[in-house]
Amino acid sequence: MIAAALTTPFDRDENVDLGGVRALVEHVIDGGIPAVFVAGTNGEFPALDDGERLEVISAALEVAGPSRVIAHVGAATTRQAVRLTAEARRRGAERLAVITPYFVPAGPERLVEHFERCAVAADGADVYVYVFTALAGTVVPPSLLSKLATIEGIVGVKVSGAGTDVVRAYAEATPPDFEVWSGNDAELRDVMLAGGTGIVSGNAGALPTLFAELLTGSSAQPTVQAAVQTVEGSIANIKHLLDLQNLPGGRCRMAIDPPGTERRAALARLLT
Repeated sequence: MIAAALTTPFDRDENVDLGGVRALVEHVIDGGIPAVFVAGTNGEFPALDDGERLEVISAALEVAGPSRVIAHVGAATTRQAVRLTAEARRRGAERLAVITPYFVPAGPERLVEHFERCAVAADGADVYVYVFTALAGTVVPPSLLSKLATIEGIVGVKVSGAGTDVVRAYAEATPPDFEVWSGNDAELRDVMLAGGTGIVSGNAGALPTLFAELLTGSSAQPTVQAAVQTVEGSIANIKHLLDLQNLPGGRCRMAIDPPGTERRAALARLLT
């Protein structure tokens, strides 16, 4: 399984381009990717206010429907995450990702409380624990994830910035039906062999047909690896790839430098 982690397009005044959001969702779904992950790290969620995030989620739901949208509603505080969770659910979201509290790492007791309250606010929707230790700072060892997995409504985890060994450890620590998603774009086969559910791919947001080939068992793997190496996880590089396809990419709202001349040429070669 693959979900595409979408970027958030902005207009020239740095307002959220909701028409652009819809276009990107259509681009991915039409390209053969079965689900989208919106308002997450690739979507520059720290640079969006709550209203903007919810409008992005609503736009994605409008195009793809609730079963195909994983809406990120996490925040640095439990209060804000609960508010976002409840409102996204009210708007029709059925799959919600909640990043661990960040900037100040959360302790295990408060982390359990955080996800208990978010799960209640989700009102029956599926909730995924979103772990990105390198950026968020909060550590979730397998033993703690095992405890989080017992919370009613918590159905899976999305882990970014970690290897397949972490996917395996998480899969072994949780029930068989608990979903374990990885952010490692180039490792779908390894993720599945490690007991994972699939990948959440930022690159698939710009190159959906390439990554959709992985679902058919074709020989796309070497090309996928080349794409991952060229993009290097940069939101600005993904947006440049979208620009090259006359899709809404544009400037990042966060302070991310655009690709230089050599990188732009390498990105262009991915489309030839």
